Amino acid sequence: MKGRFWLAALGAACIANGASAATIIQFDSEQGASRGFDGFDSSKGTLNKVTLQVAINKSRVWLLSVPSNSPTTSSVDWAIDGVWRFGSNNAALGNPLVALTGAGTSVVALNQLSDGRAFGYFAVTAKGSATLNFDPMQFVGRYSRFNGFDLGFLPNLDRTGDGQPDPSDTTITGLPAGGDTFQLDGGACFVNNGNPVAQAEDLCGSANYTLTYDYTPAVPEPATWTMMIAGFAATGAALRGRRRQAANA
Repeated sequence: MKGRFWLAALGAACIANGASAATIIQFDSEQGASRGFDGFDSSKGTLNKVTLQVAINKSRVWLLSVPSNSPTTSSVDWAIDGVWRFGSNNAALGNPLVALTGAGTSVVALNQLSDGRAFGYFAVTAKGSATLNFDPMQFVGRYSRFNGFDLGFLPNLDRTGDGQPDPSDTTITGLPAGGDTFQLDGGACFVNNGNPVAQAEDLCGSANYTLTYDYTPAVPEPATWTMMIAGFAATGAALRGRRRQAANA
């Protein structure tokens, strides 16, 4: 009897230790999916920690204008030091900022105009990532949907929070001499909807999300424990019976 008791106790202890921590991981993106995330089911246990991993890859198009006597191509160097603003359907999560950086060289094909200028387009790309931790109570039984905006589409916005407007986050050098100008071309990448801060959206590039729930599973009811222990006891009895049969054979 003692052997069966310890077998049952050992089995129960293994189950208790194995259930001391558990994880639920969900994935979503702003490219085609955007299904959002299921809230945590409190019947599963106690939600201890909520972590969101964000991976951003955003592209923008710039328009370069140069004198028409320039070569048919122009090489420009660019560097980005910007931010992406997190958003969601839950105001309590706030709007954390994720750094966006990038650098490169683009060869711009120029098209001649009759007004004495030439123009061409080139793309720049900025990447960023972050791990954000949120209050678990905001996710218990609550559906969540995440989004964000590349603030590089909004020149003269106060990105640093010092109360002063900031210039564009993109630096462009190596331009041909002669009154060269360049400007950000929103095109299909940028939708304003009349409110550049609250409703604007950048559509080019990607934003991927990984949401992790770390939780402690609920402790089984006493009746469930009784059934577990009885099962282990029955298993122990069966093993002892087999040993006796083997010994008497």
